[in-house]
Amino acid sequence: MAYRTKYNPAFGEIGAHVSQRWPEKKIINQKGKQEHTLGLTLSGGGYRSAIYNYGILKGLFEIGVIGKIDYLSSVSGGSWIATPFSMSNDLGWFFHDIPTHPNLIEEGFESLLPNPARVIQEAVLSRKNINYISNIFGRLLAKTFLREHGQKSRYIPMADKTMIKEKDRPFLIANGTVNYRSPDSFSVTQECFEMTKLYSGSRSLGYIHSKDLMAREKPLRIRDAIAISGAAVAFHLPALGGEVAGFGLSREVVNYAKEVKSRANVSETHHLDLSDGGFYNNLGIESLINRGCGYIIVVDAEHDKEEKDDTSSNQDYHGLTTLLKRHHIHTALGEQVIDQLNEVNKPLHVIDGPEGIPDILYIKLKSYDEFDDFAQNKPYNKPGFLRNLFAKGTFSFDPQFSTAKLDYDFTEHRNLSELGCFVVKKYKDDIMKFVERSK
Repeated sequence: MAYRTKYNPAFGEIGAHVSQRWPEKKIINQKGKQEHTLGLTLSGGGYRSAIYNYGILKGLFEIGVIGKIDYLSSVSGGSWIATPFSMSNDLGWFFHDIPTHPNLIEEGFESLLPNPARVIQEAVLSRKNINYISNIFGRLLAKTFLREHGQKSRYIPMADKTMIKEKDRPFLIANGTVNYRSPDSFSVTQECFEMTKLYSGSRSLGYIHSKDLMAREKPLRIRDAIAISGAAVAFHLPALGGEVAGFGLSREVVNYAKEVKSRANVSETHHLDLSDGGFYNNLGIESLINRGCGYIIVVDAEHDKEEKDDTSSNQDYHGLTTLLKRHHIHTALGEQVIDQLNEVNKPLHVIDGPEGIPDILYIKLKSYDEFDDFAQNKPYNKPGFLRNLFAKGTFSFDPQFSTAKLDYDFTEHRNLSELGCFVVKKYKDDIMKFVERSK
């Protein structure tokens, strides 16, 4: 695929015809949408986001709507589960659940970063270069989430036609953040960087075939994409030659746009710094706006403050607030919508946009009374001896624990994934009606 400056000059236009301007048009055509396409976003939020979104996907699979969704846009922790979901050979196996044993996502987390032997092993095997730390991170993520494909998961190119599937599921867009400078400026510009099996890039820099995007020495691999999307621990500073220096888990790629005069005017830089999609926006909505989706299901699994407050949902809506400040993004999400979303004990809201604005179905990560009643008698929530001894026998579940928490126990894992699935099934009728709007 030749370099292109942009695919969608009329950013914000909605309708099924917009997807025909993108390379995935043959894939989207298989869904048969004539009027509007439907997108699903899985937000960032680290481990808790991946676990909760696993439950959301499981619920959507079980009520039979996964195949009706056109696009899946993921960020950070959302990409950690969206990618293996999109690569799984058998979704029935992927979502198989035994009440007393860890499921796929839980089993993976149990052996992720807390295992120092694995970290040392991946450090030894990783090539020492500018992307060394990010490479270790990517290898750990591949072994955790892509283990259905064994050792091969470390080396699969993003452009491999056999790995990321879309016949019975949406077209995957994993979102990172590109950080760059204009030649005469020290300020760092950030933009949503989209990675798919067909192409990668951003609206200002343009797009290139994913097989031609070089993560330094090698073409972009699937593990590189999920490491980029979920590289929360990173920061960026202006560097020499008009470049941006990334530190931490960020990734340098060869600047595919430097020979072409682009709107962003970054032709002097040799490399681009890519980092967590949450640095630009943690909800993943922009990629769906860019592709003209008329209907968007948003799963907001961000980390929020942990104080109890029975008068509101007690959430910060950081990603949503950031989105509202970007005036070039036209959505149904006006400032007043946060008051609506703050309703207690209601995790799902349908927000109807005016003409030319997408309709939004917004799902929040927040436990509520009905789920607590359902879950408290589950076997994994039975109080043990020590909990009873210290008067901690009553079921208590607050999913707003830290994004970076490493010592998740089985109960926390299971309650998070169960919560996601419970919300989908509880609101099945609302979700089905919303999905059917997209025709």
